[in-house]
Amino acid sequence: MRLSIVYNSFLTLFILISFSFSGSSQDKSETDSLVVSSYLEGPHIKYNSKNRIEVFYIQHDSIKNVTKKISKSLRYKNDTLTFKGFAGSDTATYIIPKYIRPQSGIYKKADKIIVFGDIHGEFNALKGLLRYNKVIDEKNKWIFGNGHIVFTGDVFDRGAKVSECLWLIFQLEIQAKKAGGRVHYIIGNHEMMVLLNDDRYVNNTYKHTARHLKWHYSNFFNKSTVLGEWLRSKNTIMKIGDQLFVHGGISPQFLEKKLKIDDVNVKMRYHLNNYTQLKDTALVDLFLYSCSPLWYRGYLSRTPNYDKISITEVIKTLAFYEATVIIFGHTPVSRVYPFYSFKLIAMDVPIGDPNFIDQALLIENQKYYRIFAHKEKERLR
Repeated sequence: MRLSIVYNSFLTLFILISFSFSGSSQDKSETDSLVVSSYLEGPHIKYNSKNRIEVFYIQHDSIKNVTKKISKSLRYKNDTLTFKGFAGSDTATYIIPKYIRPQSGIYKKADKIIVFGDIHGEFNALKGLLRYNKVIDEKNKWIFGNGHIVFTGDVFDRGAKVSECLWLIFQLEIQAKKAGGRVHYIIGNHEMMVLLNDDRYVNNTYKHTARHLKWHYSNFFNKSTVLGEWLRSKNTIMKIGDQLFVHGGISPQFLEKKLKIDDVNVKMRYHLNNYTQLKDTALVDLFLYSCSPLWYRGYLSRTPNYDKISITEVIKTLAFYEATVIIFGHTPVSRVYPFYSFKLIAMDVPIGDPNFIDQALLIENQKYYRIFAHKEKERLR
């Protein structure tokens, strides 16, 4: 069965049973039958009006089995709102721009680029890599100057600290731009799944939080939320200099569509913002079928739908996008490594997994290195 058919069936079911984001929250404490450890989840921010937002947390005490919502209403006085965390141990400072707009998918050559594979909510591992490689300081502030950071998607699902990862990336994006650098967050298949109401891989902590508010987990990221608006502004494919970045890959079947980078990004954003009103399912096929940029595994694997990609097909992709290398995540590997003479670089080393060494990719002066959280970089050869 094609993914688009499964998607359409699921979407129809969700539309019939989905809960409204507004009017379903509860301020009082209540018990819950889903057993999870104590947690503080948030902040989450929803727009109440043009100039006012609600900031809220969900706090759970596993000993008492009591969950409560903690919230404040805040008002924009200009184009940026700043507040300090006000629940539990959260004392971080949050800068929230009033307007969130899509960024370009094409950038000039950068002297330093660090690339991360699939994070999947492993906040502590991510933080360790960033600190050891002098991207952030002990207070999680940007110190990477005019460098670029690329997240190749799948920050969501599996782990229990997705929100912490999202807010760190969100704030670093703002700080980096002020310092002359950039942070880029590419949409992966797990971002799309959450935004389109698929919670199959969501950690139980988040299912518990959503149950307390009596809504679906995806509502934390719908279009009336800051994080939801921010995620829907992201790109699917991007290029820095002659280096192309994508979550899954560019399949030969997708390449036949001859879509330039900006075309892909615009179509993807349209899909994420209008999926409940889509009459033409071509966009569903474009981004949800197994050969799409979010789902393709043919750089490393053969499946019933396609063979492993050939060097000739890779060269065709590079020529079309005027690139020399494609850097991608999605398909797990034991280490960051290049193949096909550095035309492809695989990124998805399972971060936070004790069976693997946490690592990322550093591109410096057109040389490639594995970087770690506890030892010196290694040149890729």
